[in-house]
Amino acid sequence: MKKVNLKWSGKTVRSLFLILALSITIFLCFRSIDRWILVPSLQYGSFHYPPESNLPFFRNGEVEMGITNQFGIRETKFEKTTSCHYLLLGDSQTFGSGIFLKDRFSEILNAETECQWFNVSVPGYTLENEFSMYKKIEGTFSFQKLYLVVYGNDVYETGDTPDYLHFTKRQKWYWELLAFLLPEYTRSLWKRAYFQTIQVRMAEELKRISTKEIPSSKNVPQTNIGQKIPPNYTSFKTLYSISPNYFYESLNVNTVSNHNFNRWKQVLFRLMEEVTKKQIQLTIIYIPLDVEFDSNRFEIYKEIGFPMDPNWLTGDSELVSELNQLATQLDVPIIDLRKTFRKEKDLLQPEDIHFNEKANRLIADTIKKSL
Repeated sequence: MKKVNLKWSGKTVRSLFLILALSITIFLCFRSIDRWILVPSLQYGSFHYPPESNLPFFRNGEVEMGITNQFGIRETKFEKTTSCHYLLLGDSQTFGSGIFLKDRFSEILNAETECQWFNVSVPGYTLENEFSMYKKIEGTFSFQKLYLVVYGNDVYETGDTPDYLHFTKRQKWYWELLAFLLPEYTRSLWKRAYFQTIQVRMAEELKRISTKEIPSSKNVPQTNIGQKIPPNYTSFKTLYSISPNYFYESLNVNTVSNHNFNRWKQVLFRLMEEVTKKQIQLTIIYIPLDVEFDSNRFEIYKEIGFPMDPNWLTGDSELVSELNQLATQLDVPIIDLRKTFRKEKDLLQPEDIHFNEKANRLIADTIKKSL
């Protein structure tokens, strides 16, 4: 049998080396463009309620109709003639999911302070959405202070949540190629498209509700006095099934979710740059997760199977430590509500992560003391 000569000529080796070097150079050029040119100017996208609409909002089955403005933000019932205007950016906790309008802390502040508080929060918002909403409304009305409400799961929500990952799996192959070359830029395009799907789902759900007859509060079944229904925490068990490391990914921003935290900081720095240019004072309000102040909830999550850290209840999580460092670095005041919540009990809605009326009153009083 004739022996095959597998020797490569020097010319072939040089050609392969040049191709490899050129490929690596092109790859690094794309990554540099992604990191230093595209990332600082990313557009994040957002979603909101239908603009200028009369919509139903619910508290334990009771209905309260609310009006949205031209930006799809629920309007306050307090309109003041004042030169003191403050803006609140946050998610469902700041929006006041599950309670009546008058009981959410922004309405309490409108009723009990000299200033007008604009609450432009929407359930489901991440810092990306909040920055996008800020850019959308800036210039339409003036305000002197911006209160950024950071909830304990914000870094987790900024990352690749299960719902978002389900969305990315349906993308075409050429998007995967672009994601390999320009990962953060491609991710921003996907995120904007993903937020648009949320907008569509929100509109469809509200349309479905509007076609049904909404019962009046008088027709809502009432629990018998003294009747106690044992909770089963179905929503928490569902969360565990789809994201068992939810708390670790939210609070351990150095050891578990550092990449997501860096993304979150990138948005924060852009927001800080925007408000500094307009001489608007930024204040951070930290609203903790229930595992940072409620020992009963802590044990429930632990029994379900979530990995837990006892230090969260009494000490500082990695997220809180980093927030304090950022506040010092940026010379920004921070209002830490853990100090208030750890002294109280019964601050949460039944089988829910959202705060009740008592907690909203505590938030309002804490903010008033800082004014």
